Amino acid sequence: MRRIDALILLIGLCTWSFSLGCASSPVEENGIRIGDETLRQLKADVTTEAWLVAILGPPSSWSPVEGVENTKVFRYASGEESSGILAGLMGKGARTTAVTYFIITDGVVTRFWADRSKDQSLLGGAIEQEPGEKAGDS
Repeated sequence: MRRIDALILLIGLCTWSFSLGCASSPVEENGIRIGDETLRQLKADVTTEAWLVAILGPPSSWSPVEGVENTKVFRYASGEESSGILAGLMGKGARTTAVTYFIITDGVVTRFWADRSKDQSLLGGAIEQEPGEKAGDS
């Protein structure tokens, strides 16, 4: 009877440890995550650079568009990794990355879109990729 109790306890501990490993809790998050609802609040040819920065903060990076006067690209990038016992044992957790682009001409946002992807899951599931949302295309 003791062997059965020990086996049940071992199975219970393994199941509990597995559930902890599957829990998705951010270990590290870089940048700002911009949700769909936030993107819906922004309007091409209406939202100004000042409003964009007031809402989202400074971009992760930006660059002028060579050969196009008074135009620049703002990039807001983010990444997040999951943690847990299994993530540590398997080498990595799920990781989500996103980059949201804003084209700004003469201080006004003219176009914007978000590219998002999700790497391999904890259990080696297929890589999911969202096709990137485009908004405000003129």
